[in-house]
Amino acid sequence: MRCPSPNPDPTALEYSRNDRGTPMIFDNNYYKNVIELKGLLRLDNALFLDPRTKPYVMRMAQDRDYFNEQFIAGMAILTEHNVLTGSEGEIRKNCQWVN
Repeated sequence: MRCPSPNPDPTALEYSRNDRGTPMIFDNNYYKNVIELKGLLRLDNALFLDPRTKPYVMRMAQDRDYFNEQFIAGMAILTEHNVLTGSEGEIRKNCQWVN
């Protein structure tokens, strides 16, 4: 596994639609695509095929308000992880090892 280049080539960027119906709108359409087995990655479709996660996919696809609530809750949890900033953190020279 390689670290991302510190100087990425902007011409090498390829746009990939997150979902088919509303790629530029933040909504639950991603989950609707997964139910149709039209996820972006094979892993996306596996969420629907696995009986442990299928109920979550169904609920997210059917209920936009529930999707929004769950997204907000997830973002709130992520903010509690105390990300190191400034001189407290470091950018790894090798992604596999701490400098």
